[in-house]
Amino acid sequence: MNYGSPGNDSAKNREFSRITTLLPLAVRVISSEEWGISRARIFGEAIYSEYSTLPEISDTHLSMWLKTINAKLDTIMNILTLSQAGFDSLPPRSVTISASGMAFLQKDDIPADTCVEIKVLLFALSPVAAQIYGKVLTVKKQDDQYKIAVKFSPMDDQIRNEIVRFVFEKEREILREKKEEKGY
Repeated sequence: MNYGSPGNDSAKNREFSRITTLLPLAVRVISSEEWGISRARIFGEAIYSEYSTLPEISDTHLSMWLKTINAKLDTIMNILTLSQAGFDSLPPRSVTISASGMAFLQKDDIPADTCVEIKVLLFALSPVAAQIYGKVLTVKKQDDQYKIAVKFSPMDDQIRNEIVRFVFEKEREILREKKEEKGY
């Protein structure tokens, strides 16, 4: 993945759209041993969605109450899961993200080819917490920080689709804001 300017040839050859946005993010350097056994995963609502349907109950009032209780329990489970995994204290950072990788600024240098674990919260219609792995492609010094570009390691389609969905929702949001500015 190349993080060049949108007008260059590499932008035309990109496999996925990308956006620059502010996201809660943490990056951790991992060993090659940990890299070999690590798999990207999603925390929270996206993994519980297949279990969220309740059996139909003929009593409509009881059914409504049970669905309300179920929604509250889902929320509590999400909060606990995200907190246990450390997602509740991630600092917001400017990130350029696509389904194949991301770039971000960081105070500490991370050499190219270094394996990293990335924890990120994707805020869209429903927030998704993802733990993703990748390798550092490029590092460029910018003032007193480093711009780190990471290519994600192979991941399940579900995780990649969550990132794609997030990027498209953010692009729609940006287009909507531009239309409102122009008065359309």
